[in-house]
Amino acid sequence: MSAIRQVFVSSLLFGLVPSVLLCGTPSATVQYVGGTVESIPANAAGTFNFDDASDLHFTYGGSVYKLPYEQITGMDIKRAELRRVHKIPVPSVFPSHWRDILSINYKDASGSTGTLKFEMPTLEAINARQMIQDKKAPAGESAATSENNQWWGDNFWKTTRNKAAWDAQNKQTNSQASQAPQPAPGGTN
Repeated sequence: MSAIRQVFVSSLLFGLVPSVLLCGTPSATVQYVGGTVESIPANAAGTFNFDDASDLHFTYGGSVYKLPYEQITGMDIKRAELRRVHKIPVPSVFPSHWRDILSINYKDASGSTGTLKFEMPTLEAINARQMIQDKKAPAGESAATSENNQWWGDNFWKTTRNKAAWDAQNKQTNSQASQAPQPAPGGTN
């Protein structure tokens, strides 16, 4: 009877655990937990919208705060404070309940720096940072293909990813070759 119970418990665990781990919140609530923006009330709950190509939209309580992607100077993700039980921090067992704080640093049009801090589920924070990085990248280039993530083979092979760099290098080489002095026709023997 013990073997049957082991098989039953094992199959139950293998059936339930992956579904619990994979379940996330499809449209997670983002909470503004601080920063230098006074127009957003503290602890305002809302959502991010990345549909606009030039601005990040944070929608909260019927209002929208817009931040141009070009003004964003940096981002950081840190673990949010854990729930406490009798002064002991207790992390959640479920990954869908893990929360992080996404800090967005920016420089506004007048040149002053500011910060926005949003608390959200860990996976949402990672996705939001990636979306912002992709929006900040020049057109046709994602964060995965930017200079700081250059592949070592780019110097040796021409691919569709690095075609522009190779074409520029070939153009420069051809212009240097055409400017080099040419030997006189009917050269000496």
